[in-house]
Amino acid sequence: VAQPSAAGSPFRPQNRPSPAGQSRTRNTGREREMADVLLQKRTPTVLWAQRRDRLFLTIEVPCAGQAPKVSLKDDPGTLSFTGHVVGASPEEAVEYALELAFLHPVNAKDSKISVGPREVVVMVMKTEEHSGSHWPRLLKAPGKVPHVKTDFNKWVDEDEEDEMDRDNAFDLSKLENMSNYEDDAFLDGPDSDDEDDLPDLEKV
Repeated sequence: VAQPSAAGSPFRPQNRPSPAGQSRTRNTGREREMADVLLQKRTPTVLWAQRRDRLFLTIEVPCAGQAPKVSLKDDPGTLSFTGHVVGASPEEAVEYALELAFLHPVNAKDSKISVGPREVVVMVMKTEEHSGSHWPRLLKAPGKVPHVKTDFNKWVDEDEEDEMDRDNAFDLSKLENMSNYEDDAFLDGPDSDDEDDLPDLEKV
C-alpha cells in the first residue's frame, strides 16, 4: 500500500499563526481603527497677500513646528500641507490638512518657508511669465473659500508697491528651503547647508 508523502501527511504540523499571534494582529488592526476614529481632522485657515513677484501664505496651525509636511508643485501650481497636533490624550489629537490649487503656475524651486509654534509661512515665488502684476485672485477656482482669507497685515495695493516693500513684508532671515519640509529631513535640525542660501534672498 502506498504511503502518503510527508508533504501530504495529515500528521505534519502546519505553519499557522498561533492564537496569540492572531490576537495581536486583531488588536493592532483595532487600535489603528480606533486611532483613525479618535483623530480629529480639520482644515486650517490660510491668510494670503501678494506682491508683483511673490505670494505670502500664512497657515494658522497651533504647534505647527511638531511635524508639518509641505509640498509645493510648479505646474499646475499646487500646495499640499499636513500637520499633526498631539494632545494630552488620543481624543485631543488633531490632523490639519490643506490642498490649494493656485490660479497660475509657481516657481517652487525659489520659494521659501518658515515654521513657527503657531503658524507656517510660505513665500511662494511667481513664475516670470506670471510676475509683474497682481493676480486677480489666489486660487484657480473662482468664488469664495471659507478657510482662505486676505492677510491685511501684509497686503499692499499694486500701485503702492515698491521694491523695498517686497522684502520688508516678511523677515527673510527666518525662511528655509521648501525641500526641508517635504519629508522628515527637517527633523535633523537646523544645521543644514540650506542656511548658506539665505542672504541671496535679498536679490530675488
